[in-house]
Amino acid sequence: MSNASEWAATLRALHEKQLDRPRRVYRLGRTKVIFSGGHAACTVGAAVAASALDSPSWAFWIAIALGFVVGKFLFPVPRSSVASRYGSKELARKSPGDLDYMTPAEIRAYQYNAQFIQKGITPLALGTEEALGRQSEAVRTMSLTAGADAGLLAHLSLADVREYGRTADRHDLLERRWRQYEMDPQLQFDFPAMTDASLPATSAMIRARRTAGQERTTGKPADYRLAVDRFSQTLAAAEQAAGVP
Repeated sequence: MSNASEWAATLRALHEKQLDRPRRVYRLGRTKVIFSGGHAACTVGAAVAASALDSPSWAFWIAIALGFVVGKFLFPVPRSSVASRYGSKELARKSPGDLDYMTPAEIRAYQYNAQFIQKGITPLALGTEEALGRQSEAVRTMSLTAGADAGLLAHLSLADVREYGRTADRHDLLERRWRQYEMDPQLQFDFPAMTDASLPATSAMIRARRTAGQERTTGKPADYRLAVDRFSQTLAAAEQAAGVP
């Protein structure tokens, strides 16, 4: 029973994940039948396999039914689709500026919805390919300049990637400012409290510095910004307590 429950929970989690993944959907002629490309491929694939095995007619129809069910489970109409009972039925046109504040998943959902509503419209006309290209290039640049994991930034909007970059620049400046107290013999002599972890202000700064370093690798720009803000505040407080002019 435990194994069955675990399997059921795993399958539910998989289906929920697939519901949240944008994908293009289609309408069968003028009917209300809506399906995704993956759903159609599973159904057709099952039919082709049954035909290739020269199965009896009853087995052929069972194979099609199984392919239909599996396809609908693995490649459902996503929640973000205007064709879904979960999705909004209205779709506003997005400007390039709007797209830069959308995540790649949101951009793809917008593109697929526009293509579902307006047949023949292209990603070029919508500006979605260019928006995805800008976001991808920003992620690539940030991974090189800030040492960030591109995989952690890939799901962010272009605006969030840029915010992450600005925060990383501030973080680097704070790190250089702090390291002067560790590396410069004159500063070590003049302000020994800056490296004395037994002092409350210095200890708080060291903890905040460690947290900022950890948040840099989480791919969460807002949390990272707050951590760097805290590092900046505690570093200034430690300098004041140490008598740094």
